[in-house]
Amino acid sequence: MVRFKKALALALLLCLSGTIPAERLPQQTTVVDPALRTQMSQAEPGATIDAYAVLADRLTLEILTLEKGRLPRKSRQQAVVNRLKTHAQLTQSSLLAFLHQAEATGAVENIRVIWLLNSVAFRARADILEILAHQFPEIEGLFYDSAYPAESPANPDDSSPQAPLGVLDLQPGLLRINAPQVWAAGDSGQGVLVANIDRGTDWKHPDLIKNIWHNPGEDADGDGVTLEWNGSAWVFDSGDLNGSDDDGNGYVDDLIGWDFVANNNNPDNPGDSHGTQTAGIVAGDGTNGTQTGVAPRARLMNLRVDQPTQTTYWEASQYAIANGADLITSSVSYKWYFSPQPNYPLFREMTDMELAAGILRTNSTSNDGGNLTNAPVPFNIAAPGNSPSPWLHPEQDPVGGVSSVLGVGNVDASTDVINNASPYGPAAWEDVRANHPAFPYDMPQRYRDYPYETRAGSRGLLKPDLSAPGENTRSLINGSGYGGFSGTSSATAHTGGTAALILSANPNLEPADIARILQTTAVDKGPAGRDSRYGAGRIDAYAAYLQAVAELTDPHQPRPNPPISLEIYSDYTSPTQMQLLIGSPTHYANGDTLTGGEFRLFILRDSVLIDSVAGGGIVNYLDNGLNDGQLYHYRVYAKILA
Repeated sequence: MVRFKKALALALLLCLSGTIPAERLPQQTTVVDPALRTQMSQAEPGATIDAYAVLADRLTLEILTLEKGRLPRKSRQQAVVNRLKTHAQLTQSSLLAFLHQAEATGAVENIRVIWLLNSVAFRARADILEILAHQFPEIEGLFYDSAYPAESPANPDDSSPQAPLGVLDLQPGLLRINAPQVWAAGDSGQGVLVANIDRGTDWKHPDLIKNIWHNPGEDADGDGVTLEWNGSAWVFDSGDLNGSDDDGNGYVDDLIGWDFVANNNNPDNPGDSHGTQTAGIVAGDGTNGTQTGVAPRARLMNLRVDQPTQTTYWEASQYAIANGADLITSSVSYKWYFSPQPNYPLFREMTDMELAAGILRTNSTSNDGGNLTNAPVPFNIAAPGNSPSPWLHPEQDPVGGVSSVLGVGNVDASTDVINNASPYGPAAWEDVRANHPAFPYDMPQRYRDYPYETRAGSRGLLKPDLSAPGENTRSLINGSGYGGFSGTSSATAHTGGTAALILSANPNLEPADIARILQTTAVDKGPAGRDSRYGAGRIDAYAAYLQAVAELTDPHQPRPNPPISLEIYSDYTSPTQMQLLIGSPTHYANGDTLTGGEFRLFILRDSVLIDSVAGGGIVNYLDNGLNDGQLYHYRVYAKILA
């Protein structure tokens, strides 16, 4: 019967022109999104409409974790990609055959497979959409793929003079999170590939060019690079531009990433510095005089989604996963008041698939703290920043599912106080239609795990997860200079860079480990404990780094939290001595109580272990034999006794 229906669909396509009268079609079997139905009714004859079809048979995080969860992180990533691709090929074959037949007649355009979500995006005439709705029961829903407005940069670009030769200026956000201490210890993001999904990046900026990812699968001439210096500018390696999809990933000559708006291999955007700014906060290396990047030796895979439809955004995530990104950071978010409203269930499914592949995502959460009329709680936190963290905070109640996301709030880099525009949590995952009947998407039962409005007394999903410097920070602008930056966009990039630092220091960390470390080492702000503005607190890159290194020493031991304080001073009467006052941790990472007899404190000076002492309370340690006038860097971590 199914094959007969497909044959009927093809016959209708090949024999009829114009629209198909509704009475000639069988009863509708597929849900057609109201926004798409409106577009279909208003379309001019022969016009095509941006749409996407979601198939009913989709894999879940639980299935993929059961099948692939025991594999090492990078092996798991490739295995999950292969599984998702294979599943899409098996279930989409009839649909794709029909769409390609229609494409040959001009009735369908721009077919794109989103295997990440077992969906297909395309542009099609209204009559083709009617056929899909009536003749393809494997389709769960047909939706309008609207283009949404890009958020305006929070600050105008403002050129600034370069620092004097040999003097490296530090943008304020780096100092607030103690990033320089991590660099001094020898780690700056090396070995970590961060996908930056944003509005286009000036990859030629002097502070970025050395950190741009080179796609090894497109290195056609085998010289190890896909960019080259032509004597006056950085350009694509001419030996690699061969018009072929050398690595078979579906993108031709994608030497450094992809532009999902223009559908080409140059993820630049000369008219907008936003993506350059976020990239600069993640990994700007200070070549032109100002250090902007938290992880100045991390690699950047830049993916442009300016004014993105939802499917181009999902496709960018798909690209990042398939091409080996370790982390995703994105300062693009989809708001409750967008029209049509964002497809929250599919955004959460996207973040589920990222987690299944072993990827952590840091995401902006909106700048709508002052816009509660249009974005009321629990919808003030935008998608996909409203999806759960890979690690659930001990204060989270109810306890539901996890995903890949750390949603980030925005503190002022100057005052360390939350900015008024930073959004309010919590978020909610529940039957949204119960209180908002016009919401166009049915929430799957598995995603009704963090109720807020539908269950009296429920706290929903605690958001944001944490906060970071956003307001009064500085970053790169297109060209070669620097400018002001702010908002959760900047805060998210600071968090993404910090995640790169600790993954570089400890490559064994899973997304849940990174999320736990960043939250448990954050500086508590606002009301004590987890709150709806700061989340778990403002990130501290150095404290997180110390914890990551401590766990590297013996990942099989129970994990203590890091020391809660460290004060270092000299009394100047003994210039060869330094006094260290160390506040011992009091809890394990899982929240259990930790006593002094269960651990020791390991003290490193300039990255060299100098001693270990018993923990418990405030530990007073005297470091002797130092050189008067010399700068020393210390770090301390706690390790459980065997």
